[in-house]
Amino acid sequence: MGNRILIIDDDPNICRFLSEALKLRGYLVKSFAAGEEGLLELKTGDYQLALLDILLPGRSGLEICRELRLHPATRQLPIMMMTAFYREAAQIREARESYGVTDYLLKPFTLPALYQKVEALVGPAGRRRSRSQLRVEGSLVETPIPKLLHNHYVLRATGLLHLEYGTLKKVVYLRDGYPIFARSNLVRECLGQMLIREGRLSTEECEESLRRATASGRLQGTVLIELGLLTPHELTAALGRQVTEKLLEVFAWPEGTYRFFQGSNFKKHITAIDLSPATLILEGLRRHYPPRRISEILLPHRSHFPRPAENPLYRYQDLPLSPADRRLVAQCHGNLSVAQILEHHPLSRQENERLLAALLLVGMMEIHPQPIVDPQEPLQLEAAEKDQLRESFLAEYRELMPKDHFALLGVSPQAPVAEVRKAFFALVKKFHPDRFRREYLSPELQRQINALFQKINEAHETLSDPSRRRLYQEQLRGGAKVGPDVATVLQAETAYQKGLVLLRVRNYRGACQELAGAVKLSPEEPEYLTHYAWALYKAYGEEPPQRRQAQELLVRSATLNPRLWTTHLYLGQLHKADGQLAEAEKAFERTIQCNPDCTEALRELRLSNLRRDRGAKGVLGRWLSR
Repeated sequence: MGNRILIIDDDPNICRFLSEALKLRGYLVKSFAAGEEGLLELKTGDYQLALLDILLPGRSGLEICRELRLHPATRQLPIMMMTAFYREAAQIREARESYGVTDYLLKPFTLPALYQKVEALVGPAGRRRSRSQLRVEGSLVETPIPKLLHNHYVLRATGLLHLEYGTLKKVVYLRDGYPIFARSNLVRECLGQMLIREGRLSTEECEESLRRATASGRLQGTVLIELGLLTPHELTAALGRQVTEKLLEVFAWPEGTYRFFQGSNFKKHITAIDLSPATLILEGLRRHYPPRRISEILLPHRSHFPRPAENPLYRYQDLPLSPADRRLVAQCHGNLSVAQILEHHPLSRQENERLLAALLLVGMMEIHPQPIVDPQEPLQLEAAEKDQLRESFLAEYRELMPKDHFALLGVSPQAPVAEVRKAFFALVKKFHPDRFRREYLSPELQRQINALFQKINEAHETLSDPSRRRLYQEQLRGGAKVGPDVATVLQAETAYQKGLVLLRVRNYRGACQELAGAVKLSPEEPEYLTHYAWALYKAYGEEPPQRRQAQELLVRSATLNPRLWTTHLYLGQLHKADGQLAEAEKAFERTIQCNPDCTEALRELRLSNLRRDRGAKGVLGRWLSR
């Protein structure tokens, strides 16, 4: 029989998600929304692990934990708390000693992190794991769309979220908890219809572009560019608005259902948006939530005192705010209640209610029943720099990863905890994953970003605990070593930069050698694969095996990072050289979607039109010659 796990969480969506995930791993799982019912079930002694949310209606998770420790059947039961509250190591130790908590799972967390902690406490399940796809479904009345989006951010979910309301259907693509794309069955949400509503197209122009696109098998957006009705930049912006509108429209649904399917086999060549869940939730509340629904969110908290969340993964989410928004946020320090804060801004009350509701829903603000007397630094919610260069991060990664905890935080071995905390929050603001978020980061770069952020957290936790700090200093005196991972990254990046230099001077064989070394050291980095493929083609393109290898490398790179425009450009050139003109056109179209400034791809598309016009006078050519 498999290990039995009991989950207590008042959020039905979280309960279903965790239950189904653990069941697929082979565990026997039962869940409860109320602490009292779960407590009675646990006292039977039939479970090997309790997974509790720390904030529960009625009794808190900590109080339930204390009572379990007093009952003979559960005195030794492993208990893991789920919490979004970020605490100092000393406070966590106190909770373990006072309440008997075995371990913590800090939100947001991934399913692999959950599995790792569960197996560490109770071992692997006694039953065989299922190969079925994780599927979670429920009602949008029970779990409204803002809560649903936030939950998927908490669980770092990747998959397809199907939403239905009557005859309306949407499919939202999620990657690591971020909505990146949406499909819809609504005609009014098509690109052409949106541009008509915005006054960018007439009905006649839209219909003509659709006819030409259908006749030539090309994308409507590409035809609009060729007709001079949109520039490449305007098309890119319009496609992003289209996806965003599809997502935000769901906030207006009064009810509906959802089904989530885990997986990453997304439709290819999508136009992904680059907005955080927090930004979408705030915008959705502002556009589509009536005052009544906003009041329902705030009503239980009007006499409570909000202040910035201590959990850095919640606190520093990407959320663009106006100057007026910032003035409101500046008053949230735990010394004023929600009602008092709103009274200070009577002329913009409804807007401020929506902002506060969003901040609470996404966890950027914590609510306390009593005023907080200790001061806290103002909440910094600057929008992430959207054009953060990959090389800039790698340079800082190479500099920071080899450092010990003291050097990383920039504090002395004798630094007080307050100084450690201040240095930690400064680094968190700089290296929070939202700042480097791209919808299609390569697995290698994602791993590096997470590794650095994890090291910053580890440094803070270690240096905030006097006993752990002393032990760490003893380890340093014994000689700390630089991890092999950092050395590998350095070596791979050096080879890559050398290869780029050789490509620029057209030393293709030399570039092949350097870039092959970079790919060998870091095989999941798309930019390495793309430039190695191009060097291979330019150096040995006349030889069929090397030509095929170059194309396979480009296809693999496009799978890892579909937004890397150079990959599609080079694929187009290879298809063109092979006489596969239709495939070449598609690759050049994709290049323009990823980089509207690529003049080479635009030139190739114009040449394609000229070839058709000079040749068989295809449908598109006849239209263009009128």
